[in-house]
Amino acid sequence: MTRLSRRQFLTGATATAATIAVPGLASAATPPDWSPDHITSVGDDLAELRKYEPYLDIAWTDQRQLIGIYGWYADSEEHDTRAYYYWCKYSKQDSLSDSIPVFGPLLAADSHFQDHEPALVLADRDTGEVQTVLYSGYHHFAVELSGDEITLVQDETDQPTHPSLEVASPHHHYRHQRDETRGVPAHTISGAEFGSFLDKQSQWEQNGVFKSSNNTAIFDPYSVSELGTWWDKSTIDYQFARIRLLLNWRDQGHDELVGE
Repeated sequence: MTRLSRRQFLTGATATAATIAVPGLASAATPPDWSPDHITSVGDDLAELRKYEPYLDIAWTDQRQLIGIYGWYADSEEHDTRAYYYWCKYSKQDSLSDSIPVFGPLLAADSHFQDHEPALVLADRDTGEVQTVLYSGYHHFAVELSGDEITLVQDETDQPTHPSLEVASPHHHYRHQRDETRGVPAHTISGAEFGSFLDKQSQWEQNGVFKSSNNTAIFDPYSVSELGTWWDKSTIDYQFARIRLLLNWRDQGHDELVGE
């Protein structure tokens, strides 16, 4: 007799229940080794990811730096929501001080090559309704808004599901864009790939993308609300970002961060 592991059993049960509860909800596969135990299934079907992708109000200069948007989704035995997790990857991040003649580059400690900015949506598995949206509101410190607080755009489904976000220049974190007509679906941005985080994860790990990150926040979308940040707090990068936050070196119109 074939024996199923606990995770395999939960994965099958979750997929079956999802199919019954919400026709059209994409099925998901057995989680990879790096996912926490409570995650019962994951997926990266692009049609499913488009249902909750952010609508981005993004300047042309930032569009030119945007390499792609990479997502995945997860189900959990501990939560009644499906988590849709997106990362925007940019070729570089400029600094506000870059434009200062001669001394600008010396002051641009927050300027670097390659930039990855997260946003995630928690949607009710039965109804598809958006419950919570979290995103990087300043240098990987999180903003959390309920489905009632965030501006949502209706497009892919019969209810509004797309968080309306403005990309802040030049750091590429997000602000709540309350004018839903300003943004475009992430997957339609010219020149940017719309793909799978699951396909990129190993390569990004090898390239050190998450070397200063808290792995729990990266691999467990349900943890971000409690953590309030994607940083590993033992790193110098976190300390520098925290100093900038305490000095209020932030863009105008910024959103309230978790814990503020």
